[in-house]
Amino acid sequence: MRSGDVVVGETYIASIPQRLPARMRDELPANRAQWQAAMQLHLARGRRVTVTVTALGDEPGTVVVSRELPAGRVVLRLSPGQAAALDLAEGQEYEITGIVTDADGQALTFPNTVTHTIPTRWLRPPGEQLELHPESERFHRAAVCREADGMTPAEIALAADRALGQLQHVRGLALEDPNADWSVLTAEADHREWLRIAGLVREAGLAAYDPRADPDAVEHPPLIRFREP
Repeated sequence: MRSGDVVVGETYIASIPQRLPARMRDELPANRAQWQAAMQLHLARGRRVTVTVTALGDEPGTVVVSRELPAGRVVLRLSPGQAAALDLAEGQEYEITGIVTDADGQALTFPNTVTHTIPTRWLRPPGEQLELHPESERFHRAAVCREADGMTPAEIALAADRALGQLQHVRGLALEDPNADWSVLTAEADHREWLRIAGLVREAGLAAYDPRADPDAVEHPPLIRFREP
């Protein structure tokens, strides 16, 4: 997006590149909060994450964004009385770092916000529709054709049902995680191909599927090749 199109306070999808700019890679954090933010940005490489724009950046073409992330570890600073009760030396401060658990031993998480300054061009509208590249769709179709090779109609129908279940699963994930959007596209391609093959063997009355006899089957050398009959 362009800086003029960004509205402070609005939520966007940030597409984080796999290779961060050198300035971000080489910048040394000045405190714990900056170190945590840099680590979270590193972990987000190659993903799409939900962010809220909190301000325009000091440098042209940048924005300051915040992300809500659950924190599993907490830091508890001891009071002088608590330090004394633990027989710790006086004259300095102490902290306890660890994980909080409930009565059943389950780890608890707490709200946590990290802030990044990122290029405006990384932002995308939250409702942006992604499209699967034709070569990616061809690869997934070829993989399904090869897997279906030799399957009976009943086995293909079962595989189509499993593909539908996977599609519904990743659609649910995409409601909370924008990074799952790409998985939805590939799962849709897989499901469509299973349905196509299921319809072919059903209409033709085939005992088993043979991609070499299917004029619409996809072969994708050198990644996906059909087995010799």
